[in-house]
Amino acid sequence: MIGTATSLGGHAFTFLLTGVFSVAMAQTEPVELEQVEVVTTPIVDETRVDRLADQTSLIGREQIEALNAQDLTSALRRTPGVTISRYNAVGSFGGGAGGSVLIRGLGSSRPGGEVMMEVDGVPNYNAIFNHPLLDLMSIDAAESIEVSRRANPVASGNSFAGVNMNTPRARAEGVSAQAMISAGSFGMLSEKVSIGFKDERFDFYAGQSHRQADGHRPDSDGKLNNYLVHAGMQLAENWELRYVLNRTDNRAVDPGPETGSGLPQTRGDVYLTENWLNIVTAAWDYERAEGWVKAYSNEGKGDWLRRATSGNADAFNDYKLSGVRWREVLRLWEGSEITGGMDYDLMEGTSVSVQPGAAPQRKFGPEKFRLASAYVGWNHTWGSGETEVIPSVGIRYYDHEIFGHATCTQAGLVVRRGQSQWHMSAGRAVKFPGLDVAAFSVVAIPALGQSWRSLGPETLDQYELGWKGELDRSTTIELTLFRNEGKDRYVFVPPPPPPFQFLNTEIFRTQGAELMVTTHPNETLTLFGGLSLLETTPDDLPYAPEWSIVGGATWQLSSLLTLNVDGSYSSSQYAGSQARANGAPNRERVAAYALLNARLVYRLVDKDGHDRGEIFLAGENLLDRDYCYRPGYPMTGIGGTIGVRWKL
Repeated sequence: MIGTATSLGGHAFTFLLTGVFSVAMAQTEPVELEQVEVVTTPIVDETRVDRLADQTSLIGREQIEALNAQDLTSALRRTPGVTISRYNAVGSFGGGAGGSVLIRGLGSSRPGGEVMMEVDGVPNYNAIFNHPLLDLMSIDAAESIEVSRRANPVASGNSFAGVNMNTPRARAEGVSAQAMISAGSFGMLSEKVSIGFKDERFDFYAGQSHRQADGHRPDSDGKLNNYLVHAGMQLAENWELRYVLNRTDNRAVDPGPETGSGLPQTRGDVYLTENWLNIVTAAWDYERAEGWVKAYSNEGKGDWLRRATSGNADAFNDYKLSGVRWREVLRLWEGSEITGGMDYDLMEGTSVSVQPGAAPQRKFGPEKFRLASAYVGWNHTWGSGETEVIPSVGIRYYDHEIFGHATCTQAGLVVRRGQSQWHMSAGRAVKFPGLDVAAFSVVAIPALGQSWRSLGPETLDQYELGWKGELDRSTTIELTLFRNEGKDRYVFVPPPPPPFQFLNTEIFRTQGAELMVTTHPNETLTLFGGLSLLETTPDDLPYAPEWSIVGGATWQLSSLLTLNVDGSYSSSQYAGSQARANGAPNRERVAAYALLNARLVYRLVDKDGHDRGEIFLAGENLLDRDYCYRPGYPMTGIGGTIGVRWKL
């Protein structure tokens, strides 16, 4: 009966989408406006290669809205090289298959993780188990998202890849405000309000949002709450001071695997997360020097409630992650740049495991780990006619109070000639164990004892070669080849022979290619397509499909009406998390799937033609495909959302 109702609702939504489209196109007296040329690309705003040969994909606010993204996973689900997993329509369950972002096969290790999550350039993750909790990264706190598919040692430390979320700020002079409200299938409701002010010296932005859904299955509900303040002051002509406060408070429920899936029953388990993030930034910008220093602190909880549902232990995790980051770019002579800086991170927290019945509690902490690193890089630009050549080198040195020292180096080359660009880079990245290894040895497997103290960092040698060409008819083609060779992945090794211990022993490799094409056939239409090929060793790494295709279109049907379409196809792939047990095979696998979504936007304008908001209608899984990111966890069928956004 539930399935029938969902199907009928989906067909009704499709009918409604068609109706709105027809009515809008049939306007006999359209508002007279200037033709707006489509310059925004769907899916990905742009891909940048900097002077250190570091490639970054930018997903802007317009792409986030075009994808009707409810969270970070839905905002990145069509980015080439990125794979996601999830259980719920709203809310991410824990740090594993219930909500994760993986890049080129990296990011599936639990506990711990290779992909660093950052907000405005500072880390934001669960410091106890050393991996992201995606509900802490509210999509409503993002003006744009940067995806780094590798860890350039000068650009970032203690990670193999990264996602950085840039927070919004007031950019228009005077007072501005907007509000959004929407409702949709599966009991989905969302609202967002924001207000901003800016003058010559001061800017202020404040926003609040709430998202919730009953879910597409029993016990698949979720709630997300977000609060953001971002203020800035121009202290002098070349100096600026900024402050960001971000508060998140979230709840996600595990719907559990379907009967017969072979997975242990976890239906009704609840994951509660909350976080306070504070960032203070002082920045300067001179002709020969620019830089910033950031002091940050994020403090939160990640509580996993299970005793009343699956009979497993409840886990109560309290953490604090704080530190200072400094970066300086010097241009001491023509054509050259020297980049240097330091990072200092302090990880601390406690973890309490409450066993079912009368079993005693297991408590870890409070414990603290400190990690410091310093880096320096150099690049120089040689130019002659249409040709520009930029070589670069860099190095980062790490000092961890428990896990020792490490040094990473990098080298890169960027060549630009006419409408073509080549980049190549090679470097080593490291990821240190976190509090997870010590906490795991107390609350999960006490037999591990103090063996974690003998661990060292995991290492990854990364190689990348790319080409970008701008052709006629406003067409851009980008091709990137990559190879990652990892070693010293830390795992626990059970007897025989004894003792039970942590060791740096596992190796892995990922390699492949990514192709992206963006074209503007005419003034009103933009098309984007991407192809990703991936090969992994071992071949059972989770969420690493051998190949996947993504695509999108932005079509300005009239001066008031825009249609966004996005779709994807992923080949069959292994699922779940990559266990920290030595040689543990991964037997979970999901079938190939294809998805198609669309969003229709009608602009609201006043009599003078000024933009005052929009009415939007969005549909997901319009082909009503059966698919899942984990066996036994079917995802939503066809569904839709209708909403309105109003601007002051």
